[in-house]
Amino acid sequence: MPVHRAEKSGEMPDPAFESLAYGEGETVMLGITLRRHLCLFLTVIAFWTFQCAAEAEAETPVGSNVDSRVLVGVSASADTVQTFLPEGWSSVPFPSGPLGGANLLLVFIDSLVQYDAEGKPLAPASRRAVALVSLGKQTTDEEVRLFVLRIYTTTPEVDPYKVNLAAEIPRKSSVEGPANGGRARSDTWEVEVSSGGTLSFQLDYKTGTPSWTPGEAFPHLASVPDFSRIYRFRQMVDLVASTSLGKPSSGEFSLKSSVPELGSLLDGSEEIVAVMDVPVYVREIWLP
Repeated sequence: MPVHRAEKSGEMPDPAFESLAYGEGETVMLGITLRRHLCLFLTVIAFWTFQCAAEAEAETPVGSNVDSRVLVGVSASADTVQTFLPEGWSSVPFPSGPLGGANLLLVFIDSLVQYDAEGKPLAPASRRAVALVSLGKQTTDEEVRLFVLRIYTTTPEVDPYKVNLAAEIPRKSSVEGPANGGRARSDTWEVEVSSGGTLSFQLDYKTGTPSWTPGEAFPHLASVPDFSRIYRFRQMVDLVASTSLGKPSSGEFSLKSSVPELGSLLDGSEEIVAVMDVPVYVREIWLP
C-alpha cells in the first residue's frame, strides 16, 4: 500500500498569500507572484481544456450544485495514464499554474446539495465522489481536452460519463483556531470501492488567505471523446502546496491506495505536486 507524505514545513507560515521568511524584499514579491499565478490559473482554467463553449442560446441546462472539494495534482506514469485515455489521444501534463507538471488530477467531492434543471433538489440531494481526470492531446491535430477517466461515487446510478463505480466515502473534517488569522484544518477521506480496495487522503494544514474566482470547464467522456458538458463555477481556493509555483506545504498530507485498477497508477512512484483546498464550490451544468 503506497504512501506519500509531505512533512510539515516547520516555522514557515502559509506561503500562498502571506509573507515568507526569505528576506523582506523577496517575501513581498513571492507572495504577489503566487497570488497572480493562482488567480490567473483559476480564472482561465477552461483555457487548458482547449475547448470552446457553444452559443448560450443553444445550451441546455442540466442542474447545479454546491460542493466542498479537495484537489490533488499527481505526476504519475504517463504510459499508465495513457491506458485510461481514448484511442488517438496521448497523456500530457498541465502546462503551468498550481497544477503545473501534474498529469493526473484527483478531485475529492462532497456535494452538499444538488438541483435539477428546474431548481428542484435531487434525490438524494447530497453525495460524495472522487473523480480522476487528465488532459489528453489528440495525435492528429494537437487539440487538448480534459477527460474524465473514473468516478468513485455514492450515487453510481447518476453516470453521465459512463465511468462510475459504487463506493462508500466517509469523510471527517474539522477546523480549529482563532477568529482572526490562520486556522488548523484537518480533512480525512476514505473511499471504499465496492469492487475492492480503498483510496484514502489525509490533509492537515494551516489555512491561508483563499481566492474567490469564477471559472469554466469542458470535461469530455473518455469512451466518446466528442461528448462533453459545460461547467460554469465559482470557487474559494486555499492553495496548500504547489511544486510548480514553489509553494511549500503549510502542513502535511498523504495519499494511499489499495484499489486494484489503480495499482499501476498509484504504485509509489508517483509524486503529489499540488494540493488545493476548496471549501466552497458553486456550479451550473449545461449541455452544448
